[in-house]
Amino acid sequence: MSSVSGVQIRRSRPEDYDAIVDLGDVYFGRDYLQSLYQKAVNDPDIYPLVAEVKGQVVGFYMNHILDGGLSVMKRAARVHPSFRKMGIMHELRQALDEHVATLRPGLQYLYLSASNDNVSDVKKEYMSQGYEEILRKPFICLDFCTKDLNVSDVTDHVSSVTTLSYNDIKLLFTLEDVLDKFFDSRIIFNNFVGYRCLESNIKHFLNENKEVCVTIASSTKPPGATTAIAIHDIDVVTFSEWFKSEVGVVYIVDIYTSQGSSDQSIQAHLWRHVDFLKKLNFGDKGIFEVSYGPNVSEEKVRSYLKQVGISELSNLPLNMEVLLEKKL
Repeated sequence: MSSVSGVQIRRSRPEDYDAIVDLGDVYFGRDYLQSLYQKAVNDPDIYPLVAEVKGQVVGFYMNHILDGGLSVMKRAARVHPSFRKMGIMHELRQALDEHVATLRPGLQYLYLSASNDNVSDVKKEYMSQGYEEILRKPFICLDFCTKDLNVSDVTDHVSSVTTLSYNDIKLLFTLEDVLDKFFDSRIIFNNFVGYRCLESNIKHFLNENKEVCVTIASSTKPPGATTAIAIHDIDVVTFSEWFKSEVGVVYIVDIYTSQGSSDQSIQAHLWRHVDFLKKLNFGDKGIFEVSYGPNVSEEKVRSYLKQVGISELSNLPLNMEVLLEKKL
């Protein structure tokens, strides 16, 4: 219960944008909400709430419906610095839980995510409520200046990287042997959000600021062609997204490999994304973030990026993302 009198919880509206921004950045300059807020409040799969005190917006939290209604994830929690530790977040969380109750019986899973700086606190609070850690991925963040990106000699390397369409991903999700190689848990964990390998989630991977790319290990099809035969021979998959934030452009690459994926493919993907970043002309600086699994070494990722002008680690205390799940 809040220690502040007169707290009102209501649905967030497009005109709340300035007030939401005034709540402050909560992701060390990498906050996506400022850039993607208007899309979020108009998305039927997002249930966004604000907390008000005497007409002032002092908090925000939202439910994100995923997996075609099978799952819900709480995201983007924040409270104004002057109103923290007063129970505002408890009020918002309770209201979101009431919304979750309206989604049953179809709802099967609840998700939460955490980073290395808060995972102990999150587990302490939620594991007693039935949540379990199901995925954990390391990531690195590097600062870049657009003018320093050296992509003049990467054309031959990046030509092997193919961008997938909706139908390509739909096909991929039907191929159990491919899913076993890259997504054995059948969950794709990108930028702190978990998605099951379902067609209903493809819209979360492809839009004006997101892409999915692959390289094909064999020569069964030339670059740019995607058939069931070629997709069976995928070597590396990357998911990417980009948005503007306080620190400039944030460009995120999530790498998925299997045992035996080639270093050349990993290099080609990273260089292709840097090349695309430069062509975006989205700003003069920012952060390039890469998450990766056990078959990829941080040393190699940094080496490949250094060759195209990205080498300085960001001064951020984050290096791990963790996904927790509760089965209902």
